[in-house]
Amino acid sequence: MPRSFVAVALVLCAVLLPISIALSNIVLGLVSAAVFIRLWKDGERVTDAWRREPLMGALLLYAAAGLAAALLSNSPLESQRDAIKDLHRLWALGIAVAALALDPEAPLGPALGLSFGAMALYGIGQTAFGGRPDGVLVRAHGFVHPVVYGEMMALAVLGGACALLRAQGRPARAAAAAFTALTFAAMVLSGTRMALPGVLAGVALMALLEPRIRRLALPTLLAVAAAAAAWEFAPIGYRSRALSAVFEPNNVDGASTRRVLWDVALRIFRDHPLTGAGPGGYRRLFSTYHPAAVGLETSWGSAHNLYLHQLAERGLLGGAALMVLCALLLARPIRAVRRGAGTSALWAAGAVAAFLVMSLTETSFQNEQFGALFMLIWAWGTATLRAEKPA
Repeated sequence: MPRSFVAVALVLCAVLLPISIALSNIVLGLVSAAVFIRLWKDGERVTDAWRREPLMGALLLYAAAGLAAALLSNSPLESQRDAIKDLHRLWALGIAVAALALDPEAPLGPALGLSFGAMALYGIGQTAFGGRPDGVLVRAHGFVHPVVYGEMMALAVLGGACALLRAQGRPARAAAAAFTALTFAAMVLSGTRMALPGVLAGVALMALLEPRIRRLALPTLLAVAAAAAAWEFAPIGYRSRALSAVFEPNNVDGASTRRVLWDVALRIFRDHPLTGAGPGGYRRLFSTYHPAAVGLETSWGSAHNLYLHQLAERGLLGGAALMVLCALLLARPIRAVRRGAGTSALWAAGAVAAFLVMSLTETSFQNEQFGALFMLIWAWGTATLRAEKPA
């Protein structure tokens, strides 16, 4: 049967979001237009979906905490420009929730699979054919930063694992296994530090939620952990470097880069405990707290830890808002899985677990492209909760 404009826009969104940030904003605008056109006819359905999604309120609270921190900072105008970025994630979630309420049958699974698979192949090709004379491997990155690419591939790996788990018939299982292996290879070649531990956390949560594979949970986790350890201590090429990022001395004062960045974040938080230094404050104040170069840079805009970064820039107020947000992000898909939702709910739960772990060394949630993609997967996985009739 013919697909609605909303469904077509959602599919295009799923196909293009993993490719580039420019395309992601274009397709988000397209979905917004599709939803807007339907408001005159189905506005009540959209507003009901928004009312029934508590994460909307949590994101609004998070944005409000950012705005308050900006207004109370020593550079209100600069901080407000950074605080506005919070509205992008609220926009991405809001239109995803609305579009899925209008057309819950949009084929997002095949669309995301096609895009993730194509980007995985492209990234593997970048590493395979882009070697440098010094023998160091080029990190797989697609059209984005290698870290953002690696974290997106981590989401793809978990989606492939869910598809493999729920696949019916040998051809479907073979396709899901091939997709999972392909995206796993691309993720590893990106050299993203916490992608492998993130996948491990996602697999662990999925195994706990899925009764059919609980008996396989331990061997699966051991296999993934062995692969992560092998890559961590590989003698050549880019590794995940999750451990070396924290413990390996690589600065003139003998400290690791991550430990320096985290120490600066904690010191800023101690000096601005309630509302932090304001969005963007970490970059503005970094050289004040650490005048010497860290690695090859003298000014850093990210603490490379989402939780410490938000404490530094938003203080206890923003940190509390972030914790509420993370709690709802995790609780909602778990609830959907326990109520019998399909593969997308299990994927959303695993994706949140991976996101929470990857945020220990990165702040990709602040990246508009990753944030929009993550919100789309999450909204898809929790759609059944919003469709339930009130008791």
